[in-house]
Amino acid sequence: MTQTVVALVGVSGVGKSTVLRAVAETLVFQHLQASALIKDARNALEAGAVGHDDLRQVDIGDNQALLVEGFRAARDLAMGTVILDGHTVIDTPNGLVRIEPSVFGALGIQKIVLVVDGPDAILRRRAADTTRKRPVRSAAELDKHQNEALLAAYAAACLLGIPLHVFPISDLAGILSVIRNDRD
Repeated sequence: MTQTVVALVGVSGVGKSTVLRAVAETLVFQHLQASALIKDARNALEAGAVGHDDLRQVDIGDNQALLVEGFRAARDLAMGTVILDGHTVIDTPNGLVRIEPSVFGALGIQKIVLVVDGPDAILRRRAADTTRKRPVRSAAELDKHQNEALLAAYAAACLLGIPLHVFPISDLAGILSVIRNDRD
């Protein structure tokens, strides 16, 4: 069996979790969340728990090294499909930081699926999610972040020679088709 490793990416609040719940209704896959892998690895190294939203406060490069380590340890080689739920840019206190294409390469990512939505919809989704402490951003800022996420995804795909697929969150059929390998 050949394993497919997909990076499902998008800005925080775009609806990646919603997409993955819908995909899980029709496809069996291993879901690895980048932030959870980093958080678990960081907590194993440091005394005291690091929260999900605290990850943007620490060195992003260190986090990505922990991600690669955690991904390699958690990846189930018996699964036909592995989906990494993550980002191509991180919104830090010092501005946006791009995830280097080499990180996606080290993870063995074979295709990138970028989920997008209108900035007003992302803003509403973020405001409604009281479980997270994301930085407060305007719709215009979220639009810029989403454009940067697209540029970073494109750069990673080009440098790694892998496909990039961009879908609005409403196109679940298209997303599922790419994840299932119906099209590349």
